[in-house]
Amino acid sequence: MKKWILIATTLFVLGVSGAVGYAIYKIYYSHSGRFSSDVSMEGLTRTVEGNTLTSYEHPSVRITFPPEYEYLGAQRFILYGTAEAEQYMFASSHPDGSTRALINVQFEAILPDIKGSYDYSAAPRAIRIGPLEFYVDADPVRRHWLVRNGLPGTDSERYYSFTDERGFPVPKDYIWSRFAYVPADAPRQEMLILQVEDLASTGLTAPDLRQGGANAEDWEGLRDAQLLKLEQGIKIEALD
Repeated sequence: MKKWILIATTLFVLGVSGAVGYAIYKIYYSHSGRFSSDVSMEGLTRTVEGNTLTSYEHPSVRITFPPEYEYLGAQRFILYGTAEAEQYMFASSHPDGSTRALINVQFEAILPDIKGSYDYSAAPRAIRIGPLEFYVDADPVRRHWLVRNGLPGTDSERYYSFTDERGFPVPKDYIWSRFAYVPADAPRQEMLILQVEDLASTGLTAPDLRQGGANAEDWEGLRDAQLLKLEQGIKIEALD
């Protein structure tokens, strides 16, 4: 009897070890995030004053967010070994101090020795804010139980880890929205406005809103209202 208990215990430990090893492999070793560089706060090329960000090229604009957003700071790094990335993070909070919304304005430029360009033409819609036309998409998202801030080395992990360290962790369930701008004359450059909006105040969860979920029929209306709020709340002006 003791022998069988020992064998069962050994098999269980081996199974758990194998599962953990596979998870580590999938999370890190098989993912391009391992090629991302460490972050730096030096050499940033845009400026922020209050809730207004100024970009001097690609694109040359001034972007102002609603007054409830607080600027948290910025960082830069090489993403996946293929592109220079700069992230400028803003946050707003619920009355109790918990995270209501996060915004990351992310600028990318493909490295000279890497082929390719940015293309979001397959996005479900396009909108114009001031002088810029954006490709737009959105999804209901639940924070991953194992990798709370995302896969190591990804741009989202860098973004969420940055805001988390400053007291604004990503909510458990949220609406993720992306506004993507690619200059027509510089398709190897892009600017993304990435926003996270907490779902807690709606009483809904991301699984509820996904296809087949209990409230899936509410998703389109909720998404459209959120995108309209962002479109109307963000002011973009071309620099003279």
